[in-house]
Amino acid sequence: MSIISMLIMRLDQLPSLEGLREKARRSREPIDFNYEFSLKEHTGFLPVQVHGRNTGFEYYFEPIPDGTLPSEAEQFGSHQIVVRTGGNIEEGRASLVFLKVLAQMTGGAYVYPDDNIVIPPEESVRHIQELIAACEPYFS
Repeated sequence: MSIISMLIMRLDQLPSLEGLREKARRSREPIDFNYEFSLKEHTGFLPVQVHGRNTGFEYYFEPIPDGTLPSEAEQFGSHQIVVRTGGNIEEGRASLVFLKVLAQMTGGAYVYPDDNIVIPPEESVRHIQELIAACEPYFS
């Protein structure tokens, strides 16, 4: 079973990889990007290290296709970052940490399309942190 989560933003909000790395360091998020890639152009598996563990998830960035999101999500931007995991809790936690850093940088809205959940930008970081916290018991 794959799990898809998204962050909705404007094209001009997408940061550079160096900016993403710096934000993760400054905010003490436990994610490292040991792979050089373009956030705008990369598609496919994205290897990362979270809490010192090697993992990764599927990633892509694209314009939002018409009619694919709940209507209330479209007001938050023209583009989407999509992360997909294979249902593995390690991948899930990694993808959420990644989205949290991006949400801090972009003010993007969080979307969980399977249940039509749209979290507005002002609540997205808190919501994603709650999802990350729900994963933690599986790692203690």
